Amino acid sequence: MTTPPIVEPVPVAPDHDALIGQSLGRAIREARTARKLSMRALAAEAEISQPFLSTIENGQTMPSLASLYRIAKVLGISPSALLPAMPEPEVIHLSRADAGTWAPIADVANAGVHRVISSADARAATVQEYRIEPGQYMGDWFESDGDLTVYVVAGRITVSIEGRGEWELGAGDAIAHPGALRNRWSVVGDDPVRILLVYAGSR
Repeated sequence: MTTPPIVEPVPVAPDHDALIGQSLGRAIREARTARKLSMRALAAEAEISQPFLSTIENGQTMPSLASLYRIAKVLGISPSALLPAMPEPEVIHLSRADAGTWAPIADVANAGVHRVISSADARAATVQEYRIEPGQYMGDWFESDGDLTVYVVAGRITVSIEGRGEWELGAGDAIAHPGALRNRWSVVGDDPVRILLVYAGSR
């Protein structure tokens, strides 16, 4: 009788969304340990629970945008520095309409959502898409390092920049400003809103 050949299992590529979560969690953990911060201390300063931070660092869940910004601020780095980058800058990164992990904008019920469309080189820039349905929470004042460009794909919003003014934007309109200026978005009208945010991190 002929012994059947041994068939080695074919490795299955990890899910892309899972890889993003694992890479983000690893980056947060490495930055935290490099700064000699305990998980409890980081969680307290970032205003999240320690168990929730643990699931983020283990790649089991994605933080909301608000939580990510608070974590990055405590760590003293830009949010984009925590996002995974492609190994080679010249590598093409394709993002399909149904790809990407959607995460809430804020840690509240009925919040709008966002996803990272591209972070081919997170040190240079990231592109994020936001979707806010009528009645959903759009977030509060926030700030970051680097520069922001807000492009409205659909719907209407008001962009408020503390101490500078307010601007109403419709589809096709864009506004750019330093991330250090505290800013807030609010929905105008009852139509769904889609926004592209281009974040150019500091070098």
